[in-house]
Amino acid sequence: MTTHQPTVKTRFTLISDTHTAELFPSTDTQHAYRDPLPAGDVLLHAGDLTKLGYIAEHETAFETVRRAPAELKIVIAGNHDITLDEAYYRRTGAKRFHRNMPEDTAEAREIWTGEKAREAGVVYLEEGIR
Repeated sequence: MTTHQPTVKTRFTLISDTHTAELFPSTDTQHAYRDPLPAGDVLLHAGDLTKLGYIAEHETAFETVRRAPAELKIVIAGNHDITLDEAYYRRTGAKRFHRNMPEDTAEAREIWTGEKAREAGVVYLEEGIR
């Protein structure tokens, strides 16, 4: 006799390459990236949250992710999010992109991993094997 496990449906909202862009108004049907984002159980932002990894850009992107209608919000850094990769930023990124005003990588990381992020259901996913 086979017993059936109850089905659990999970809705994903997937976005990437937002580069700190503001959401378009809900009435703008020419763009899918509009307010509000589609409701889901999980929001996955698959990289390029910012244009050049400035703290102000991280703060703007965080607010967009925080407001998303999803219980869990998974964030993965992309190649534009240079201040989330401390080794790269120290070696190359700061000199190449932020010569006159280097950013604080710890502050950038805190935006995505700190208490406000945890309270909002944000999980910053780093490279590695899970």
